[in-house]
Amino acid sequence: MQDVDGKQRSRQHQRLWILLASILSFSVAFWWLDFRLAASNTQSSKKITTTSIGMEDQLPDAMQRRQTINLAVTGEGPFVPALQKALAVEIKQAGIGDIDLVEAIVHQYQGPVLVVKVAKPGSLWMPLFVTSWVSVQTGYSSSGDTTLLGKTPVYIDNRDGPAMMMYGEYQVNDHSWGLISYPGYYHMLADYLAQQIIATLKDLYRVST
Repeated sequence: MQDVDGKQRSRQHQRLWILLASILSFSVAFWWLDFRLAASNTQSSKKITTTSIGMEDQLPDAMQRRQTINLAVTGEGPFVPALQKALAVEIKQAGIGDIDLVEAIVHQYQGPVLVVKVAKPGSLWMPLFVTSWVSVQTGYSSSGDTTLLGKTPVYIDNRDGPAMMMYGEYQVNDHSWGLISYPGYYHMLADYLAQQIIATLKDLYRVST
């Protein structure tokens, strides 16, 4: 009888360890692996302001020559590197120039610059459901001047010829259902937002979609 009880306890312990291992494996996968088996309803709004000087029918020389674009993405959290990577991919696919990743926003860059400031995303996570919202400021300058995103009065430096600047604000709201990991979700949002931002940049470069 004791033998039977011992075997039953052993089987119960085995089941418990299997359950705990399954929970641990799922938690690790959820937080570290990139997977998406979900349906999403993603909506966005944007406000874009463009300013140019010295331009007639032609783009500034740096834009015509597809000069390397400095890309500066700032903010906190895992969404920021995901967005930086997605923007780099979209810029390359758009054919508007190579990119140079820069860490800090400075007043002046050598060549065109795309600055992206990410506010900390808000989110609500539940089993099989997530909703989130994120706000982003963007600025582009063909001359490398980042005044448009600063607190000082806006001006355009066109001492080296025609120049163009763009300022944008993007708001993204998403509702997703299904199996989706933490990295997978932020990569999905980053891909969506990067497409919106680079679509605006393609308009500036007069690239047909």
